[in-house]
Amino acid sequence: MSQGKGDDSAREELASLLRTARLDRGLSGQELADALCWSQSKVSKIENGRTKPSSSDVETWLDACRARLDVARKGAELAEATLVESRHWRVVHAKGLRSGQDEARSLEQRSDLVRSFQPSLVPGLLQTAEYARQVLSAANVSGQRDVPEAVAARMRRQEALYDHGRGFEFTVTESALRWHPHDPDLLLGQWDRLLSVATLTNVTLRVLPLSSPFGHLQSNGFLLFESSDEPTVIVETFTRELSITEPEEVRQYRDVHSILTEHSLDEEASRDYLRDLASSV
Repeated sequence: MSQGKGDDSAREELASLLRTARLDRGLSGQELADALCWSQSKVSKIENGRTKPSSSDVETWLDACRARLDVARKGAELAEATLVESRHWRVVHAKGLRSGQDEARSLEQRSDLVRSFQPSLVPGLLQTAEYARQVLSAANVSGQRDVPEAVAARMRRQEALYDHGRGFEFTVTESALRWHPHDPDLLLGQWDRLLSVATLTNVTLRVLPLSSPFGHLQSNGFLLFESSDEPTVIVETFTRELSITEPEEVRQYRDVHSILTEHSLDEEASRDYLRDLASSV
């Protein structure tokens, strides 16, 4: 969830390319900002690598600087590299499982709203300690030895749920509620945990039953961290973690979450659904 070395390198190279294009055109930062109808601070942040420009930002910048075609192509390639980061789990886990939890917590702390969709398991922010222990053990493909520390870090992440200045929107499928890592007996405690969190005023929990029309393919779960500076989508595959900041792709994930939520039960019906699950065991 943090930037990898490759992503840092691409961001630095892109910043340098854009700065050079501006200087070659003989424009000051303010002059370029005026030409693009941007703030001067946006130009400065992009050139210093503090902000990832969108692909359209890069294209507009280089057009304004009348950059050569090869420079424009290189800029487009670098923009793509910085906006969609892909890391193998070996890289993600290189510093242990706990570091991944700390990275997630950092994203949560700078977000005003976290949107989550999970088709196959309970989201990490809602997991009980035992559920988290079994999930992290099953996901430990690199054989890390810090599962207990990672569980504790995941539990600390959940403190954010009690911050009323931050919102959370969870949409989970019936399949996710019924799945368990190893021990089905832990589900009763997990459902009780979900019911408890669902009472928080800054948290919405919606269930998408198998009987509902889905409205969209459920190919993978994702987390969308909404923030004013850089909204970020995290997608986990069997082999990699994807970090997406490209504005158009982020918008598409936002739309997908809205569609799936619209097809889900409302909050009260979702709580009733969880109670029925618990009583049916």
